[in-house]
Amino acid sequence: MIRFYKGLIFISKDESEIINKINPKKYKDEFVSFPSEIVLNFPEKIKEVEGLEFLPNPNTLGFPEIRDYQKKAFEMWSIDGNFKGTIVMPTGTGKTFLAIYCICHLKLPTLCVVPTLALVDQWVQKLNLFFDEVGEWTGRAKNLKPITVATYDSASISAEFLGNKFAFLVFDEVHHLPSENYRKIAQMSVAWNRLGLTATLEREDGLHKLILELVGSFIYKVNIKDVRNFIADWHIVQLNTKMTKEDVIKYSALMKKYRDFCTRLGLNPGEKETFLRVLRLSFRDPIAREAVSSLREAKKLAMNYEGKINVVREILKKHRGEKILIFTDSQQMAYKISETFLIPAITSEISTEERSFYLKAFSEGKITAIVSAHVLDEGIDVPEASVAVIVSGSGSQREFVQRLGRILRPSKPKALMYEIISSATSEYSTSKRRKQALYEENL
Repeated sequence: MIRFYKGLIFISKDESEIINKINPKKYKDEFVSFPSEIVLNFPEKIKEVEGLEFLPNPNTLGFPEIRDYQKKAFEMWSIDGNFKGTIVMPTGTGKTFLAIYCICHLKLPTLCVVPTLALVDQWVQKLNLFFDEVGEWTGRAKNLKPITVATYDSASISAEFLGNKFAFLVFDEVHHLPSENYRKIAQMSVAWNRLGLTATLEREDGLHKLILELVGSFIYKVNIKDVRNFIADWHIVQLNTKMTKEDVIKYSALMKKYRDFCTRLGLNPGEKETFLRVLRLSFRDPIAREAVSSLREAKKLAMNYEGKINVVREILKKHRGEKILIFTDSQQMAYKISETFLIPAITSEISTEERSFYLKAFSEGKITAIVSAHVLDEGIDVPEASVAVIVSGSGSQREFVQRLGRILRPSKPKALMYEIISSATSEYSTSKRRKQALYEENL
């Protein structure tokens, strides 16, 4: 006998095949495991589990039309009736509609998990075109329907309750799932059909490897070259700004202090893991604290506010009338650009309502430029733009691909991305690292 109770599977002693393979923990006269262990190793056993409370199957109003590369992705995901795994697709190439196509095909109660409330709204809006009952499970509403959209936060809090309600899980931006607080959404679910969607699978902390055991071992990647006919062509222009001689000298000295400290520890100063290690040391070691402080001061100098503001001014002049998205790592820089050019700044500090107001105005052409500090990197549909400007950014390939994807909309024949780089700083190597994904695809 196998039974579901509060997000766990309890297995009786006579299920020796299961016990021998998944090695569950002993609890009194039974064995205990996460449902996902059964799902991935014995999917045929799920329907025998006691305590399942599946919602009704959804009523499908029709299938969405999908493109050839989406059909190929679906065929690969569904081969041999497996229906488990992750599909990697560039931003703006129809991940949501592919997911809806999969839901229409399976016709099973489905939980779609997304990172933000803004994405909940977007998914519900699109799902309502193809299903007559779509619910929401978030901090603002608890309304279970055959098709339900939840945030990662709300789904994780309610993982025990939701675990026996759905037969199909869809994870948008699936790279969030391996986080310690979120992985239990998958672990505690009996859903034997699973789909992960993302533009960039890898996480810098390496936890993306857990996706294989949370969603399934299958991974299919749709490369940008596969969707060339469906997105805008693009060009990336690197613009250099000069710092003052005094700032260059100061920058070099600060970076040397940080690098020398890393070298003494036998660490590579250019790696993120090195920084995290030095940061941890700084809590108890004053020399490490000084090294971290030096690095931060150097990065602040590399931000080169005045020089980069002047370059932004020239870009805005050159592309007057076009829709422009400006990205920066720093909220301080975002507000400085906003104040200088009288354009809206979208940061984590503004309300959802204010952000929606700005994006609607941008979509309608009432404003033609927006500056953002991280908020538009993922988790929200951005109205079509043809020009992107990276004033500052990390070496994250995911961040770069997300930002590039914001301007690769099919209605635009050509998209242009500017990178503003401070001369004689580590921003050069940072730029190269974040574009590595494009180099690897020979784009």
